[in-house]
Amino acid sequence: MLSGMSTTLLLLLSCLSPADDPTWPQFLGPDGKARASERPTTLELDEEHAQWRVPVPAGSSSPCIFGDRLFLSGHGGGKLSMLAYDRKSGKELWRYEVEAPEPVPIDHVDADAAAPTACTDGKNVFFYFGAVGLFAFDLDGEALWKKELPKPDASFGIGTSPILIGEQLILARDGCPDSGIYAYDKTTGKQLWERPRLGFTYSFGTPHVWRHPQRTELIVAGTKRLTSLDPKTGEELWELGGMTTFVCTTPTSDDERLYFAAWSTTEATQEERHAVGFGDLQITSEERADPSKLFARLDVNGDGKLMPEELPQGRLRDAFGFVDQNRDGTLASEEFVPLLKMPSGRGNTMVAVRPGGKGDLEAEHVAWKYRRGLPYVASPLLHEGRLYLAKAGGLLTCLDSATGKAHFDRERLDDRSEYYATPVGVPGHVIVCASGGTVYVVEAADEFRVKGRFDFGERIIATPAVVDGVIYLRSETSLWAFGE
Repeated sequence: MLSGMSTTLLLLLSCLSPADDPTWPQFLGPDGKARASERPTTLELDEEHAQWRVPVPAGSSSPCIFGDRLFLSGHGGGKLSMLAYDRKSGKELWRYEVEAPEPVPIDHVDADAAAPTACTDGKNVFFYFGAVGLFAFDLDGEALWKKELPKPDASFGIGTSPILIGEQLILARDGCPDSGIYAYDKTTGKQLWERPRLGFTYSFGTPHVWRHPQRTELIVAGTKRLTSLDPKTGEELWELGGMTTFVCTTPTSDDERLYFAAWSTTEATQEERHAVGFGDLQITSEERADPSKLFARLDVNGDGKLMPEELPQGRLRDAFGFVDQNRDGTLASEEFVPLLKMPSGRGNTMVAVRPGGKGDLEAEHVAWKYRRGLPYVASPLLHEGRLYLAKAGGLLTCLDSATGKAHFDRERLDDRSEYYATPVGVPGHVIVCASGGTVYVVEAADEFRVKGRFDFGERIIATPAVVDGVIYLRSETSLWAFGE
């Protein structure tokens, strides 16, 4: 009997391998799909249900978790920081800092020096800063290797995160001096292959690994194109054109289809451009036809120039530096009017792609397309057979993943700010975060039903993580753990 009990105990212990440790190992969690299989012990995201709350440095990277370790990056005081916390208590375990290089001029208020999320294989953890390069540590904070990379002149910052495929660390660097997709040996940092991307403008999404019965593909979105690579060699498998210009989102997938949705101002209709650019400001038909009349209305002091404070809350004000071409801190009529007269684009779209394609994809490999309610930064969430799209201004859309037909289309959430965090799926619900500081719990159903609303009183940029029934959420100044 004792022998039998010993055998049973050994079998039980063998099941508790590192692979079974609770994990949210990269940007958007397991498989990069932003969903958890376990139901959170609470969906009440308030002080009463917080297990702990700790201050964190500035930054917009999301939590990366393995076992009892939680990893974040941050910046401040001329330093770039890599941090590890005890997941169960919030206690800081270790911190590694490097000097931050001289920043480039920033054209958007939400550009962040610590946006990329760390990734881990359960033995080591890897951090990336666009302005410096890659860093590898063991889970206790011992530095293993670093790889300095050419500093990009990225006025919107760097948003892409590194991911792991087997023994490879994958990194996309569109728009950089060494523009390309790279694979490094995760143990040594040695470069294994490179796929040059010359001619691609900046993109901010993270590569996605599409595993389906036919093969495993590395999917990377970029300027006007969605590209599939062989993750072992970097060889191009297929390419799909007709996408948007500045890509901020990351694809998602299941065995049957790859799903990609992206939106950018340059490819928007004039109506969309006005709506996101000027927020709640009502623009008359005369002003749409002749933007100089809108310029005159906004120029309150009549000096022939627009200051940022003369613009309503909206994307035009947020990206003032990008529109201010001569960088004199004001907008003249000749800078403002052409922006509003830009012709409508056609690259903003969502596509569902069937597996098995090669070369330039033909129409038969596109299962369906959708063009309304597309997200700017928040990636699409595939959850319980539905796709959720969170659009700036508080518009939530839900599609049937098989057909692309809308269950509900652009239902309004009352926080009309940007939506940078990707919605996160948990059994029966979807967690949606607005940059204005509001978190919504929406029922995962064909009908639009908000089950909870929580106001954090400060900005939320990072996507939450869900591990062991606990929701980990990073707000502007704090890291929170919510659970019973």
